[in-house]
Amino acid sequence: MEQVRRVTLSDVSKAAGVGVATVSRALAGADHPDVNPETRKRVRKVAKELGYRPSATARALRTGAYRSLSVVVPDMAWGWWEPVIRSAYQAAAREGYKLLVHPIAGTEGGVAAVIRDLVNVPTDGVLVFGSAGDTAVRDAADRINLPIAIIDDVATDVVLPTIAANNRSGARLAVEHLISQGRRRIAVLRTAEDGEFVRQRLAGYFDAIKAAGIPRDDRLIVHFAEAMDESVRTWQPLHDLLESALGFDGLFCIADFMAAPAIRTLHAAGRAVPRDVSIVGFDDERAAQLLDPPLTTVRQPYEAMGESAVQLLLRSISGEKLALSRIELDTHLVVRHSTEKSLTSSVPNG
Repeated sequence: MEQVRRVTLSDVSKAAGVGVATVSRALAGADHPDVNPETRKRVRKVAKELGYRPSATARALRTGAYRSLSVVVPDMAWGWWEPVIRSAYQAAAREGYKLLVHPIAGTEGGVAAVIRDLVNVPTDGVLVFGSAGDTAVRDAADRINLPIAIIDDVATDVVLPTIAANNRSGARLAVEHLISQGRRRIAVLRTAEDGEFVRQRLAGYFDAIKAAGIPRDDRLIVHFAEAMDESVRTWQPLHDLLESALGFDGLFCIADFMAAPAIRTLHAAGRAVPRDVSIVGFDDERAAQLLDPPLTTVRQPYEAMGESAVQLLLRSISGEKLALSRIELDTHLVVRHSTEKSLTSSVPNG
């Protein structure tokens, strides 16, 4: 197959019968005062007919900007990053920027190493999932003078401008919903990880039960060291709680990915969802809609997070000194069958 040669300014210059400098000025974004309107119109017509496309590299040399942003995407532990990326892409495009995606993908040195390598990439700034408290990431960006913004709710003390969901108020929404369904003994499934999002979601749980006058009982908080192990079919600690004299009729999963093994554990013990136990999750990952029954959950504001992170990054690129703080965006509750009062769910056979 014959390779198509890129049309250059010289090609347009010859076809239009004017100098290269005139072509460059005529094709500039703003109407250049040194080019008369007729010449400008003719040059642009010729350029369009030839299929001329401006060089991003040449534009960067002229302006000092590439009009592109990088985003470092996390590993599979962050199951919800895709809608944030989609929103960030759209927000960047509205501002005339391209979005370049860089997976960590087991890179030795992690996020900091990925950022160090961006010195060789035509980009004006970088958006990172996670690492809000990572000084190595901050230093890597500072070393190559690269503006940076973060989406993260794990770090307690942030060292970079950060966007996150309001985990505390979201968790309170979830537990208040269980209470509104008549549930008074509400257990919590939490990961062994002690990230900021876990602390804040637990705080929201305590806020809700306190406001409802429900006594706090820490025996209803169940820890799972193997929460990220997808091979685990049922969870013994939850089964033990079911078999104890404590009893519970509501269950708040700190994250959606805990709901599937929780429902399997309940079914294995002969408990129906939501007839015997109503369940609420947090995140509204895609899997929440695929569970049986579909999971009521708190949706993180993915679209707003992507757009806000891009706007934050663009402010930094423009030279604004950003506060080293976490901006928290509101969540909302998505009600599905796992908490419906009227639904009588059967326990699957086997």
